[in-house]
Amino acid sequence: MRSGWRWVGPAAVAAAIAIGVACGGGGSDRNESNVVPPDGGSGDGGAVDSGSAADAGAPDAGPDGGPTDGGTDAGVIIVPPILGPGWTFYGTADGMPPNNVMGVTADEDGNVYVAGGDAGLFVQRGGRGSFRQYGIADGLHPYGYLMGDMAKFKGVPDGSPSDPNPTLAATPVISVAGGKGGTVFVGYQGKPRCEDAWAGDQWSQPSAWGNPAVYKSGDADKVTLAEDALSVVHYDIFSGPGVVAAEPVGREKLCSIWRIVYQHGTNYLWFGGNHGFALGKADFAGNPTCNGQLGCAGVLEHVHPAFNDSAGNFVTEDYWGIAIDPLSQGGLHDVWFGGMARTTRFRYGETGGSYFDAETRTEAWTKSNINAPANAAFKAAYGNGTTTDIIPQAISGQLGQVQGGNPLLTPEKAKSYSAGLLFNPTAVSNLSGSVDYWQIRVDGEVGAYPATVLVTNCLTTGNPIYCAGVVRAPSTNFSLNGAAVATGGYIVQTN
Repeated sequence: MRSGWRWVGPAAVAAAIAIGVACGGGGSDRNESNVVPPDGGSGDGGAVDSGSAADAGAPDAGPDGGPTDGGTDAGVIIVPPILGPGWTFYGTADGMPPNNVMGVTADEDGNVYVAGGDAGLFVQRGGRGSFRQYGIADGLHPYGYLMGDMAKFKGVPDGSPSDPNPTLAATPVISVAGGKGGTVFVGYQGKPRCEDAWAGDQWSQPSAWGNPAVYKSGDADKVTLAEDALSVVHYDIFSGPGVVAAEPVGREKLCSIWRIVYQHGTNYLWFGGNHGFALGKADFAGNPTCNGQLGCAGVLEHVHPAFNDSAGNFVTEDYWGIAIDPLSQGGLHDVWFGGMARTTRFRYGETGGSYFDAETRTEAWTKSNINAPANAAFKAAYGNGTTTDIIPQAISGQLGQVQGGNPLLTPEKAKSYSAGLLFNPTAVSNLSGSVDYWQIRVDGEVGAYPATVLVTNCLTTGNPIYCAGVVRAPSTNFSLNGAAVATGGYIVQTN
């Protein structure tokens, strides 16, 4: 059999996750210290998508579990099973990468894309034929741009590459997400310690800010097929000068983009990265000289439902999973992010598409004083410690239920009928009896779906009647008016 993809075994993946959570290392948003004391929250509460207002939040503290540079299969090539009719196995003879396959996706025209790690991006046009390999020489761009004071310090024009010698060995392709026809979004892994490499502040000179070839490594591209070539736009995922009030020189944290989801039919592009997650614009045309300003960067970054651990340290981690909530809220949707340390619901739909309002609600649970009387209303509205949108990990089969009444219920209406007959015939001594008839009809009976019925039927059928009840929110209503119910019968007694 031909040699093909190298698959990472589940044991290797599990080991990588366990190590990442147990280490508890990494740095905060502002410096390289491994842990920071609890702060007053990191809600970056700037004006909603104004394009110019400063992000007024505090520095985003949050130690990560150290670099989690993927898994490893220890060099063992796992032979795939016989797939059966209708399945095709693509190997190196079909143009596939000789080593790890990190992700597979298709665009809306059926072009297939493979994240090939340090081998680059692989494309099968139209979903047929061989794959073609693309690398940095073809336009892939796993690095950002130099601007402002750093560009002056380096002696180069604004918009110059941050890495003069980029390689996919240092910044491999680790995620792909198909977009509109002929378009794919590509995520890269940043260089080691890229999250902690930025040390810029208003008190020091650019020479002390760190190596831009490291802190600007990785991030993501939008790649568009053009004949035999590629057209590439780079998402430089950072906040520039003046965007975050507490970090006036800028903020550089996200660099490894583990997961990308294009929300089809919209302009929304969701990035799951090291340390947190971000929102991008799918139609971004690129702007190397934007310098991370809200109106031209093509991204809003970043959010993380960090939390305080038992020692009081502020913790966040990598985000590997993204799912669009199926429930529409005025045409918008909330987004779920699965992280190594925390999973959260980003309330984008609930806030009417306000990134900053959704950020504030997500990060409010990082506040050390969430139990203070001043926060009682917020706490009552968004969770009570057990049924919250931030789901504790490693608790098997223990998710709280919220059950309550429905203010839209109408009263039940019932009609009852009964009739009876007594008899005591004189022709038969010592005989007496009765015959009774009764009937009860209830219209609009009030009842409730059990939680197990809601969850099971939502997962198996996707029926919104069931799925609408699976929402962890105080407004959730499980009670309902059902159909008419009728019962009746006869009672015969004799002595």
